[in-house]
Amino acid sequence: MPHIITMRFYISACFVYVLFGLFLPFDTIAQSAKTLHQTFQTDNAQKININVVGSKVEMRETKGSRVLVEMTIALSVPNERLLDFVINKGRYDLIKEFDATTGELTISSQRTNNVLIVQGKECFEEITYIFYIPPAIKYANNSTIESYSRD
Repeated sequence: MPHIITMRFYISACFVYVLFGLFLPFDTIAQSAKTLHQTFQTDNAQKININVVGSKVEMRETKGSRVLVEMTIALSVPNERLLDFVINKGRYDLIKEFDATTGELTISSQRTNNVLIVQGKECFEEITYIFYIPPAIKYANNSTIESYSRD
């Protein structure tokens, strides 16, 4: 009988080690992430240009007369306070420009974002966008620049 108890203990211990081995790497790659929203009036635009820095841009159609942008920002460090700080300082605010002569609306990200350094190491950002555009506006151009993160 003691042999069976020892064998069960051994199997249970192996199972626990396997679980730690599978899930520990995910814990060490923790990130901070938030989703932000910005809306823009279309100013009777006929076309829209998107010029943003990010890893993914998706376009969807929506009812209404405004452009809604859903932006998800993920930092490579698990520091919510840092993410909140850079968001509140306007690091991810988009810029809207409207050319009345051509009827083109351009939405751009800021190009002056400095590299974030946390405890002497570069903090990588991943930014993804979903643009909700009214059907009356034609999608003209997407000059998305891949983010500078080196995954």
